[in-house]
Amino acid sequence: MNRPPAAVLVGLAFASLAGPLGAQQRDSVATARLVGRIVNAIDSTPVRQADVRLLFIDSARTVHTRRGDSLEVFIDTTRSRLAISDSAGTIAVRHLAEGRYLVQIRRIGFRPLEAALYVDTGEVRGTLAAQPISALLAKVEIKEMAVDLAKQKLDRVGYSMRRNSGEWGTFIDRAEILRRQPQTVEDLLNWYGIHDGDIVMDRMPIDYEQLRDYPADLVLGIEIYRHGRPTEFNATRSGPTMLSAGGLRASMAPLIVIWTFIP
Repeated sequence: MNRPPAAVLVGLAFASLAGPLGAQQRDSVATARLVGRIVNAIDSTPVRQADVRLLFIDSARTVHTRRGDSLEVFIDTTRSRLAISDSAGTIAVRHLAEGRYLVQIRRIGFRPLEAALYVDTGEVRGTLAAQPISALLAKVEIKEMAVDLAKQKLDRVGYSMRRNSGEWGTFIDRAEILRRQPQTVEDLLNWYGIHDGDIVMDRMPIDYEQLRDYPADLVLGIEIYRHGRPTEFNATRSGPTMLSAGGLRASMAPLIVIWTFIP
């Protein structure tokens, strides 16, 4: 049987998942990349600062219930990737492991986009059209989410527990973000002298250069660890370790953990 191509784009969505869904290979090499644009479906203008998530599907299973069958998908966040569209609506996600992904695209004022994607070891290219919705409605939805769901998410991801237990990090909550009124995450991190480091957003790794223009109004909370990190985040390290050249000093890049409104 021939292997699937790097990817095939169909209409506004990526290709459907190819082949049976079982456990993915753990030794896949992260050599593929996704390059594309997000544009307004009405006038083809670029959609900037869109949140693009490629969720790596580790495995899936069919769940049988009285109401019918459904597919339960398990995501590996350490192999998932996140990117932000730039001023031209361009996205570039590199170092993708071979496998199947659930692609989610979110931007205030536009309907969410979701698609399935299979990548091999090459390059995937395509353009996605986002459908605008009422700006007023979008603001109301974000406000309601802030009131009703913000604390629930921070509690669920352990932010509140780590802050209350006296962890050695710096914790930036939603109230502090609103007080400083930053436009982007870069603006916010500059207040705390952060210009690089190991960064994870909603448990997915992201490069600082990609993070610069992420809208601060979507951020719920931030954790900054300069001298060590909680054990649960050890697997997120992308830089040198204690066994690398430079030893302990080289391994102490700060860890920045960012939590957003996006589920």
